[in-house]
Amino acid sequence: MVIREYEGRTERDAVKKASEDLGVDSDQLKIEVMSEKSKFFSFGGMVKIRVFLEEEEEQEDAAARSQSFLRGLFSTIGTEVSTSAIEEDDKIYVELASESAGLIIGKRGKTLEALQLIVNIVVNKGEEDWKKVILDIENYRDKREQALRELAQKVAKKVKKTGKSQVLEPMNPFERRIIHLTLHDDMHVETKSEGNGNMKRVRIFLKRRNRQAG
Repeated sequence: MVIREYEGRTERDAVKKASEDLGVDSDQLKIEVMSEKSKFFSFGGMVKIRVFLEEEEEQEDAAARSQSFLRGLFSTIGTEVSTSAIEEDDKIYVELASESAGLIIGKRGKTLEALQLIVNIVVNKGEEDWKKVILDIENYRDKREQALRELAQKVAKKVKKTGKSQVLEPMNPFERRIIHLTLHDDMHVETKSEGNGNMKRVRIFLKRRNRQAG
């Protein structure tokens, strides 16, 4: 809150000075008259007022809020991280850069995924329009996607050869989607997610007609 004092020949004169000085309309000011002219003498003396003005904080957009939260979080735990963000429609892509990339990613990206979940909750709290925040560091997501595609093709090849279904390690929705899409057009195998919760396993198995043919 801004608190300032002004003087004028009249209260109106003092309020006008305050309004011009602060660059706001007079109706945005809260006025407290500190001293008035005598009711019996119109000459001499000044009217003194105290002015209160609530400072309007600029509303950060979702991209800025996500970066502010991340910088604050990493600063608290003593890890140096720089951030950059691009906002597209209902998504915000935040790129992290740090010498502690391995620690931030965690085993099979679990730490990065957990961090991404927290950022989404913080950034979207109290907001009407949900913005999905996607975190990445050292191009991890592209590398992980390529590794998952190779895994899907490798396991599918094994299923075709042995005729036995194979179950992959627990994966988050993003990772499972890559497996499903990679084998979607394969004429010999199918995929399905099994389990409960966010982390499910993908089963890869022969299509029915291929089982019958075998």
